[in-house]
Amino acid sequence: MSTSASTERPDQEPSGPTSLATSSPRDLALRTAIEVWAASSTSGTTRRREELIAKKRRAVESFFAEVGRNPGEVTPVDVQEWCDRIRREDGRRPAAATLYARVSFLSSFYAWAQRELGLRTNPALLARPKAPKPYQTESTKSWTDEELSRITAVVTSRAAQGDLVGTRDLALLLMYTSTGLRREEVMGLRGRDVQVTEDGLIIGGRVKGGRYRAREVRDPETRAALLDYLAAAGRLHVLKTDAPVWTRHDHPKLAGEPLTSHAFARNLKLYAKEAGVEHVHLHQTRHTFGRIVAEETGSMTATQDALDHANLSTTTVYVQRIAIKRDLHSAAVARRRKGTDARAWPRPLNV
Repeated sequence: MSTSASTERPDQEPSGPTSLATSSPRDLALRTAIEVWAASSTSGTTRRREELIAKKRRAVESFFAEVGRNPGEVTPVDVQEWCDRIRREDGRRPAAATLYARVSFLSSFYAWAQRELGLRTNPALLARPKAPKPYQTESTKSWTDEELSRITAVVTSRAAQGDLVGTRDLALLLMYTSTGLRREEVMGLRGRDVQVTEDGLIIGGRVKGGRYRAREVRDPETRAALLDYLAAAGRLHVLKTDAPVWTRHDHPKLAGEPLTSHAFARNLKLYAKEAGVEHVHLHQTRHTFGRIVAEETGSMTATQDALDHANLSTTTVYVQRIAIKRDLHSAAVARRRKGTDARAWPRPLNV
């Protein structure tokens, strides 16, 4: 199966100097401190733990490699100037959430160094940008049914051409939109988390908050797309194992490496652009799922349950209103009114 049409690219890394020199004793000591912090600040139960640790290390190492100062010499101005340089980088400007995450990693490192190494200040705390409001931007609005159909058609066409990346991405797109699962809940799936049933799938795994939950996906198209991908990649054997479900296929040397959600998100933007849909974000798949559930059920509580939200207030951010509340009761009332209800109900005794 061809991968020549692949749009897949490696994850975006911080530009400029990204690592500390291994020949400098100062840099070696700092690198060791960063490694200890990254490991100790990441829970052992975190999905894709090694990937998150590496991400933390890259962010903090890139900062110190660029500013060229010891941790105790860094000022809030240094952190602010670093943020400003990132914002000015041509063609690689990060989203507000990405910039906030990088500075938060740096702040976390300093908080650890204050406890463990006796550093006196945390310059990143003062320079950290304001946290972006979740789900309030254009990028997290739900797709319309037409937009969903057009994007799906583009990815389906890519898969039909025999492109392995397209085949994988179709399975991913259907999994996201059919389940409403969060970004890493889908991307972090392991073979043992997926059970194939006669007419669908059962997806298990830890969800937000650390709870384990199994979800039925009674959609033959999603089931078929997943099995088509695993068969085309020669990876049907990963089911019932701890191997990742989704892997890279953009380079022979990287075959079998776990796919990141960032790589799929970039592909999704390209598919959407081809479909004529702008400002696409991966989290829109979850918002789209929530909208459709709300419209189909007419119930905010049913939508809350489908999205696995602990609080109904979170669901109202996804679904601002229920356009038409579904009528679940008037037909039953009408049958009772006409005395045509087929069910036998006990009549009260005359006493």
